[in-house]
Amino acid sequence: MALDFVNTDVVSEHDRTSDVLRSADEFTAWCAYADVPGVTTAGVCGANGDELLDETRSLRTAIRTVVESIAAGRAADDQALSTLQSAYTTAISHAIPAISDERLSWRWTTPTPKTLVWELTTSAVALLSDGPTDRIKVCPTCGFVFLDTTKNRSRRWCSMDDCGKQEKIRRYIAKRAETRRPSGR
Repeated sequence: MALDFVNTDVVSEHDRTSDVLRSADEFTAWCAYADVPGVTTAGVCGANGDELLDETRSLRTAIRTVVESIAAGRAADDQALSTLQSAYTTAISHAIPAISDERLSWRWTTPTPKTLVWELTTSAVALLSDGPTDRIKVCPTCGFVFLDTTKNRSRRWCSMDDCGKQEKIRRYIAKRAETRRPSGR
């Protein structure tokens, strides 16, 4: 869920100029689409929508920065980690602990649009804490982050049907063009 959330800012070929989350109401609609817990009772954002959207985007940027660092095998940015820590501290301070499927989980008694941000925050922290972080990858074609769940860890694209197929077609066309060039001229 956290990686799907991160991918809401990528349109194509690393171009993040068109954001899927253009308003707080679109954020709650995306949460409904992504089955984020508590979305049906969170309601509409109302007057605090801009604040919620700013918080949401800040969290998303921090998570993206951290997961891209992990995928690249480099140290995570301190500011991104601090933003994630602050969001997690806020989420947990409003939560009630519970045991679900023999694991610790967090629940919020009063569902609001903020609880959606808190659900995404705790989802990201769980992924980054418990893994499998060694399977996080970034698609070289579109920039989506994804978990490589293949047995031999060989997945290169977010989707073979989209980016993988496009890349293979591009390579095929380039190879055919190369073989058609007259030699010696």
